[in-house]
Amino acid sequence: MYCGSVEDPLGPVVPNPMNQLRMYRWRSSRKTWHRVSPDYIDDNEDEVPPSTIDVVTWNVSFDAPFCAQRMEAALKHLEKSVFRCRGGEAPEPCIILFQEVHQAHGLPAILKNEWVKEHFLVTPADASKWPEDALYGNVTLVEKSIPVTDAHILEFGLSAMQRTGVMVDIRLAAAKPHDYDVPLRIINTHLESLPVGNEVRPEQLKLLSKFLKGGGVRGGVVAGDMNPIGPHDAEAPENLGLRDAWRKGDEDERGFTWGEQPKTTFPAARFDKILYLPRRGYRMDAPRRIGVGLQIHNERAQGGKLWVSDHYGLAAKLHVQR
Repeated sequence: MYCGSVEDPLGPVVPNPMNQLRMYRWRSSRKTWHRVSPDYIDDNEDEVPPSTIDVVTWNVSFDAPFCAQRMEAALKHLEKSVFRCRGGEAPEPCIILFQEVHQAHGLPAILKNEWVKEHFLVTPADASKWPEDALYGNVTLVEKSIPVTDAHILEFGLSAMQRTGVMVDIRLAAAKPHDYDVPLRIINTHLESLPVGNEVRPEQLKLLSKFLKGGGVRGGVVAGDMNPIGPHDAEAPENLGLRDAWRKGDEDERGFTWGEQPKTTFPAARFDKILYLPRRGYRMDAPRRIGVGLQIHNERAQGGKLWVSDHYGLAAKLHVQR
C-alpha cells in the first residue's frame, strides 16, 4: 500500500509505503503476545474511555552498549518514577512512544517486561513491518484503558536511514457527557538525522502533519526525535499549522533533550518534541523531561556506569475538553 509521494530535490517522485499494523496484547493463558482481534473494541464499548492521557516520547539510543539492560531501566523508570506505580499496578492512561528500539535487543526487552505485559497493547511486536534491513525502529505502547481503532506504519520514501512514522488512532471521552467519541491520531516518529537530512526533515514532517488533518480524526499529536539542526527545522511546525507543546522556544536550556548525557563536542539542543494540531476540543500541557541523569550499572561499561540514553524523554498530558 502506498500513501502519497514526495518529490526528491535531486530528481524523481518517491512513494511513501504505508502498511496496516495490528496491536498486540499479552495472553497469559498461552504465555505469548497475540494480535488483538477486531472485536477487541466491541468488548470495551461500554467502558467510557479516559479524557486525559499522558503522552511520553523517548529515544532510547540503539547504538550504545547493553541495549536490553538500558531498555529494562527505561521501563522501570517509567513504571516507578514517572507513573509511580507500586506492586505492578496500572499506570494512569498513557501512550509511550519509543524511538531507536533495537530489533534484536530492545524490542525483546519490551515484550518480556511484566509491567508492559500486564497493562499495555504494543505495536509493532516484531520488525516485519519496519523498512527492510532496519536495525532499529519506533514502538508504541498504549495503556489498555484507551480504545485503539486503527494503526499504521508510514515509511518515508526520502530516507536513507529507514525512518518511519507509527500511527495509532484512539478514542477519548470528552469532558462533557454528551460526547464520548473523540477520535485522535498519535504519531510516533524519528525524522532524518544529521546535516544530510536537512532538506528531507521538513518534507517528512509535512507528510505526517497531513495525517492529523485528514478525515476520521479530530486531530492529534506527532512526537519523537525531530533532529532539528537544519536551517528550516525551527519554523517547520508553525508553517505546517502545528503547535509545539513546549512554549519557551529552542534556546531555553530547560527544554534541551540531547547533548548532556554525556557532554559532546556539539552543543546541547532540544531534539525531541511533542507537536500537536491546535483544534478546539483538546489541549496539551507543556512537557516535562524524564530520564535526566538515569544510568545503569554494569561492570563491563567504562567506569562501571552507562547512560540509559543520550536523550532525555518527554512527558505531557493531553486533555480532551469537548
